[in-house]
Amino acid sequence: MKTLLSFVAIVAVLSGCASGAKTENMSVFADASVVNAKTPLKSNVAVKDVTGGQETNPAWKSNIGSSEFEQALESSLRSAGLLSPGKQAGNYFLTVHLEKVDQPFVGLDMTVTASVNYMLTERSSGKNVFSRTITLPYTAKFSDAFAGYERLRLANEGAAKTNIKALIDELISLKVDGIQVK
Repeated sequence: MKTLLSFVAIVAVLSGCASGAKTENMSVFADASVVNAKTPLKSNVAVKDVTGGQETNPAWKSNIGSSEFEQALESSLRSAGLLSPGKQAGNYFLTVHLEKVDQPFVGLDMTVTASVNYMLTERSSGKNVFSRTITLPYTAKFSDAFAGYERLRLANEGAAKTNIKALIDELISLKVDGIQVK
């Protein structure tokens, strides 16, 4: 009985409280070559809706919330020079759905894989010009954080950031019919 109580006490101390993925750690900061890229989407993309995220229960495990993911996505698009000045501005709007976030229950190195569906729609015609689900992993190593709940948060943030970076790369190189590159 004493061993069981000791084990429960150690687990309680080491488990701590889970915190959700942080916006600033999911955001991508573009370099000058990305910002200066010639693309018809420059300052032309508004984020319409982000769904599918889950709020974090501090007593359970870290998650990626829809609101935090939306803020990180907008910050990243702004940094890349793609975000329109307002939600009603821009010729295109982006609809996002976090389809799945695969997380380990425990582990030394924790790999999280985020699957996010992005749909870019031309505002005037309602035509979808880009639709893709991006699925990418990120591993937080044991050396990144001692506490498992902290490693899981880092892996969530890394998976989200990697996913957003892949989206931006695709949007920068996207050829949109009928639009002249400025």
